[in-house]
Amino acid sequence: MILLLYQLLFPFVAAAVLLRIALAGRGSLLREGADDLRQRLGRPREESLVFPAELLGRPLLWLHAASVGEVLAAAPLLAALKRRKDRPRILVTTSTASGREKARGLPAVDKALLAPADFYPCVSAFLARLKPSALILIETELWPMTIRLASSRGLRLGLANGRLSERAFGRYLLLRGFFKGLLMRFERAAVQTEPDRERFLSLGLEEAALLTAGNMKYDAAAAPEEARIETAGRLARLAWAGAPVWAAGSTRRGEEEIVLEAHRLAASERPTLRLILAPRHPERSDEAAALIERSGLRFIRWSALEAGAEPGWEGIDCLLLDRMGVLGSLYAWAFAAFVGGTLVPEGGHNLLEPARLGCPVLFGPHTDSIREPAEALLRSGGGNLVRTHKEIASRLSGWLDSPVRRSEAGAAARRTAEAFAGATRRTLEHLKPLLPSAAA
Repeated sequence: MILLLYQLLFPFVAAAVLLRIALAGRGSLLREGADDLRQRLGRPREESLVFPAELLGRPLLWLHAASVGEVLAAAPLLAALKRRKDRPRILVTTSTASGREKARGLPAVDKALLAPADFYPCVSAFLARLKPSALILIETELWPMTIRLASSRGLRLGLANGRLSERAFGRYLLLRGFFKGLLMRFERAAVQTEPDRERFLSLGLEEAALLTAGNMKYDAAAAPEEARIETAGRLARLAWAGAPVWAAGSTRRGEEEIVLEAHRLAASERPTLRLILAPRHPERSDEAAALIERSGLRFIRWSALEAGAEPGWEGIDCLLLDRMGVLGSLYAWAFAAFVGGTLVPEGGHNLLEPARLGCPVLFGPHTDSIREPAEALLRSGGGNLVRTHKEIASRLSGWLDSPVRRSEAGAAARRTAEAFAGATRRTLEHLKPLLPSAAA
């Protein structure tokens, strides 16, 4: 009955979600054409389903990830799957167009599409057209109709990099009986932490199916050397050689103002200090640009630097990153990093991306989604908790005043990041019984 009610209400819920996206200033995500609409309806064009000739006849493995962050988390698993001699065809679906584009850029992905809406006619049409053998969901993409139909049509179900925040868990508990019926359909589930394991158990996922494997996102390869060299060449145009540079990555609305004020305060003592500012969602770059202008800093967008625009590069204080996929290369040139989603109640983003490059990390108190790496960085001295612009500025000034302390913090950050490696290997081993092979 709950599933029936959900399906009856689905069009209205979808409309509400779209409105929320638009009001959040992310309306560019909604500008889709006819081909995208066909994918949402589960009816992609035939030409978009053509796989490489050498893979014809192999079974199809379907992975679903919400957006860019989840695709990046799945990237190490996808790379490991591609290395298998008996690997299946690999299809990745995402809920956002930006996630699909990121998936298309991964060498291990054979096809990337927008996911069918979680509505019976859409999911049914999608399954009939593509005929996948197994479905692996990434993190918390628990779409009821998709799970129900995939299971009833014989797909083997798995969960990779599973996570369930305390706040989300409270909501799921309200419908525990409903979600138990869904979760019991999963044969294997690799989750990030012990608290995640306990929450999934409480909701009804079978204990035998569960493994605490860690977060695959922490196994992601560092930016290739050629990408870092290319980034360095572009940064050289800014005449920042010898200047201390810090990065504020994956910032959310409400954090950029704090970061900019921290930079202003620290730069009052160190006028050569430079800032790389990277909003979590590049579509918010215009909003961030307006804030930078109001702060009085001179800035340039990465897209302009990439395009080779020439005028007015002298005296640039801030580089505004307005494109995905570059932040990892830029962290390599920072003496310190602040990671966003932590000064506002978003749960936090990947602290170990800068840490594995030997970059000491600053983060706020909102670390629900990244609690283990946050605590580990605090214990090792590779990270520091900050709450205000004054605390950020103080930490930056302290590291600038003492290169030895900064070097020690960076080394501790790198060791901490290395300790979190290995989740992909554990996840792949756990999911292996579900994976279709070329011999299937």
